Amino acid sequence: MNDSGEKALREDYCLYESGEGEYRVAVLGTGPGFLSIVDILTSPDFHDFLPGFELVAVAEPGPDRSRLRAVEAAGVPVYPTFEAMWAAHPDIRYLVELTGRLQRIDALRRVLPPTVSLVDHAAAVFFCGLRDMAKMKTHCQVSLDRQRNLLQAIIDEVREDIIVLDLQGRVVDMNRNVWQRTGLSKEALLGKACFEVMTLRDGLPFCRNMDRDCPFHKTLANREVAETLMTRVNAEGRLLYFRIYSYPILDALGAMTHIMVMQRDITSRTYREKHQQQADKLAVIGEMSTYLAHEIRNPLFAIGGFTNALLRSTEFSGANREKLTIIAEETKRLDHMLTSILNFARPTGAPTGSVDIRRLAADTAELMEIGYARRGYEFPVDCPAELPKVSGEPEMLKQCLVNLYKNSIEAMPDGGVIGTTCGLEGDFVFLRVTDKGQGMSGQDLEKACSPFYTTKEQGYGLGLAMIKKIVEEFGGRIDIQSRLGEGTAVTLFLPPMLAVRPEARPAS
Repeated sequence: MNDSGEKALREDYCLYESGEGEYRVAVLGTGPGFLSIVDILTSPDFHDFLPGFELVAVAEPGPDRSRLRAVEAAGVPVYPTFEAMWAAHPDIRYLVELTGRLQRIDALRRVLPPTVSLVDHAAAVFFCGLRDMAKMKTHCQVSLDRQRNLLQAIIDEVREDIIVLDLQGRVVDMNRNVWQRTGLSKEALLGKACFEVMTLRDGLPFCRNMDRDCPFHKTLANREVAETLMTRVNAEGRLLYFRIYSYPILDALGAMTHIMVMQRDITSRTYREKHQQQADKLAVIGEMSTYLAHEIRNPLFAIGGFTNALLRSTEFSGANREKLTIIAEETKRLDHMLTSILNFARPTGAPTGSVDIRRLAADTAELMEIGYARRGYEFPVDCPAELPKVSGEPEMLKQCLVNLYKNSIEAMPDGGVIGTTCGLEGDFVFLRVTDKGQGMSGQDLEKACSPFYTTKEQGYGLGLAMIKKIVEEFGGRIDIQSRLGEGTAVTLFLPPMLAVRPEARPAS
């Protein structure tokens, strides 16, 4: 290194970085500024401003002994003369002169070695300024800590999950919802990737890796607020809906330093909206079915009737007869589809009877075993002996159960166990059918009860939709849990018959 480089290095060198340890300081006199200097050198509040400085001695105090209270409390020795102090502490590095006598300062400069820096009473005013600045810093820090704690308390009470990420997707902060759900401390999660921290309510990871659909990437690319809708399947196989938002965090110069991501669970709201959409869709189907009954069924009957008449004739043979057969079969299929639509659109009506669910499940399972036991299917039933009857029509509920069994059979083409359980849950009697079949994806689970949605080659997509319609018209509800590759559980919740005496019922 050349001379100019060494000179520049020396000029940029900070004394605090010299590594020489503590700087021993002595004070001569107790004039103006003495209390401020003692406060700075003995109080830990100022260690950030003067690291490594230690007050080791005070000499030639004035007549006011009250000014020495802080010194004596800190255990700093007091000497009557400079000579006595110097003899006891020849290793001091700084001597602060507060007697205010110019002749004394000149005398000290003549006797002090070059290793000791002399700070006269005129320069000591900077210590007073330093003390005031440090006090202001402490006050601002306390105020800032209060505001930070208040903001953190507010954020922790927010129901949504909130995390702050750096530009590499690592977590730098989060609210209480996020870290408490993981079972780890907040400190243990800081610095981890986002997908290693965010979880569902049951503890399952929200993402297995960095999801490119996350709005974090859009905000990272264009510095704008972004949002998206995501679906997840929880440990119970239920579909969950989340709205994910991302917000850029900018510094004073406008540079993006962090990104805040907020996750909001909108499952309940989405289900309510979808229920309303379902009701609107059913209303449209009802109107459409009326039109179909009047405008399509009559010509469909004519086509089927003429086709069957031609098939009975001997004038057609070979390819022409095969074409007529196809027309007849397709006409029959259209009529069956039209009948299914009309049955779906027709109101079921309020239940007029009571149903013994335990008996219904046992009888239906026995019926299914007759036809499917030899193909490798089992239909065990587990229902408690004491179970209230439910409001409904026995034949309709039996048909619902048969349709659920058939769905499970189609999900397990090689045979297996299709279990039926029933019991009480809250204010409802439940009937649950479970299988270990192929299960449903998130998309299929979302649309499972939608009319005309089906994954089967042969079907109209009205099975689960019809079951849902019947159960809801009986005052109940349907719940579906499914995980792809693990199986499906469909639960029908039905209102129990209330044990009300005839005389206790309200008059008609």
